[in-house]
Amino acid sequence: MSSLADASVERRGPFAIVTMSNPGKRNAFSPQSRKKMAQIFEDLAFESEIRAIILTGEGEHFCVGADLTAGSSAVPTTPMYIRENTKGLHRLVRAIAGGPKPVIAAVEGDAFGAGLSLACACDIVVGARTARFGTAFSTVGIFPDLGLIYTLPLRVGATRARTMMMLSSRMNGEEALSAGLMDELCEKGEALDRALAWAEKFLSVAPIPVALIKELMGRGINSIEDATRAEVDMLPFIVTTEDRKEGTGAFREKRKPDFKGR
Repeated sequence: MSSLADASVERRGPFAIVTMSNPGKRNAFSPQSRKKMAQIFEDLAFESEIRAIILTGEGEHFCVGADLTAGSSAVPTTPMYIRENTKGLHRLVRAIAGGPKPVIAAVEGDAFGAGLSLACACDIVVGARTARFGTAFSTVGIFPDLGLIYTLPLRVGATRARTMMMLSSRMNGEEALSAGLMDELCEKGEALDRALAWAEKFLSVAPIPVALIKELMGRGINSIEDATRAEVDMLPFIVTTEDRKEGTGAFREKRKPDFKGR
């Protein structure tokens, strides 16, 4: 395991577990740890042996977003500083949502504010029954960040997302599952194991289509024209890959395919 400024990455065979590590503050992240997390995800994108990534938090909580306890004097508030800092936040969410590897959030405890944004940027969300999801932006007078105004409605619908963001409301694990915010509900302490079980599922599918589906859905498919244009662009490339030949060969031979991401 390697550790980088309140974030660590552990490789378990074909999987990587990225852990936010600031348990004394419910894994609130600093600008430094956010930059290092972005670097971790960007680096993992180039590791062909890694087939899925799990994002979790150390201890009892997932993440409550940015660390606001340092006080306003510690952070410049000029418009240009905030503009550039926001670009840095986008580097992290783009690395999660736009990277080629499927990312699974394993949520224990609180996922608030930008912590909720990080979970919603993931492809799969697994959470404990005792997990809590919510926004806090309007209660501290700021605007939702890390893409939440796009990703939250995709999961829970526009009506519920609007009230969650405007009123900084919260939901528990069972409510989150019912709303579509989570893909699986588990008991307390089991989120990481269940996330690893989801990661195992990606070993049976070819990584290139997974990466392209992530990219295209993240970019936005808003019409039949968008969909058919994507097919014209992607199919000529993907049908020539070794994995496509392996997949169709395995289907004909009634055996398990051995995908290599080539």
